[in-house]
Amino acid sequence: MTGQQADIQWYIAREGKQHGPLSDAEMRTFVAQGHLKPTDLIWRPGFADWRPAPAVFPFQQPPPPAAPPRPAAQGAQGGPARGLAGPAAQPSFEPDRIRVSDHADGGGGSRIKRFALVAVLLALIGGGGWFAWQSGALNMVQDKLSASREGEQVPTVSAPADSSTPPPAPSVAQADVAAGASQLDGKFEQLPAWSVVKREFPDWYNDQLRQAATLSAQNQPQDAVNKHLAEALVALRRQHANEALSASTPRLKDVASAFLANLKSLSTKSVGACYGFISQGETAPAVLEVLQSPEQGAAVQTQIAAIFEAIADGRKSPSPHDRAVKEDYDVLVQELGKLGWKEQDLQVFSNPSLLSREPPERVCQMVQDWFAAHLSIADQGTQERLLVETLKPVVSG
Repeated sequence: MTGQQADIQWYIAREGKQHGPLSDAEMRTFVAQGHLKPTDLIWRPGFADWRPAPAVFPFQQPPPPAAPPRPAAQGAQGGPARGLAGPAAQPSFEPDRIRVSDHADGGGGSRIKRFALVAVLLALIGGGGWFAWQSGALNMVQDKLSASREGEQVPTVSAPADSSTPPPAPSVAQADVAAGASQLDGKFEQLPAWSVVKREFPDWYNDQLRQAATLSAQNQPQDAVNKHLAEALVALRRQHANEALSASTPRLKDVASAFLANLKSLSTKSVGACYGFISQGETAPAVLEVLQSPEQGAAVQTQIAAIFEAIADGRKSPSPHDRAVKEDYDVLVQELGKLGWKEQDLQVFSNPSLLSREPPERVCQMVQDWFAAHLSIADQGTQERLLVETLKPVVSG
């Protein structure tokens, strides 16, 4: 870290309240642990004004959960070594706990600074009760907070009164947020995906309404609000991917059918829209443009709704599914042959490197063929085993 980076002082505005300063190292630790919210505003010396947190520290999607192991059929051989490539397995991220030094330098200033840092973090994290602090600083903060009067605001650090002082943080009236959330709720009631999510995850749903309404109250562009909502949906879907894959066969068929219908709908708009969805999912620009529209976004809404219906089914009545075996893939190859696929097409589709070199229009058509072939399989057992494998990247990618 350079001396200039070490001197950076960061400030955070959340719900109309200003917190800081934090050093560059402290700020980046705070971000790495996932405590920064998309609705936060960020400022440091050099910024002309407060900036949305995602514009300063881009938010990353959590890695998709690994699918649960399923017992292989007795006496059956394994499936092909290569197939439709799903997302690579990613290690789970266990961030280090924030550590506050307990070594005093003999001066009162260091204790005040440590207390100020912990107070800022606690105020932003919302209590920080789950933290396993490994220093005596926690006891100092707990003693201070326990002595506070009921309703007293957690102390925060005031900005220095000099040229490095940030401009006043834009205030957000809670009445405006509540009104915006209510208006958004009325709109979402007309959208299939959000209706299912509201039914199955009411607390999460209400939280997203408030976050989106806060962004709007901060005069953030509508594109930024839509992207925030799409990313939140993706994160929730990934979190419950295993439950979707534990749904009944009819629910799995609904997901595959809706996915295919959505690809066909996007293809009628443009090849770029179809290819963008395959490569970027719900956050693709072409999808974001229509995602919140009852008319233009009907197909993608139906697909998202089908996935969350599968999640609901898997949560309530999880169904065990066997792994696909070689004979299942033989049947799939026959169905693909009926669509005109040759050996070369199979080699291209089963090799991510080769597939990435194909023109977008061919990739879109091949993915559509792949799902159409699955849905054409007559034997329910074969179809079920193959769908579970094929839908993994759809629900967890």
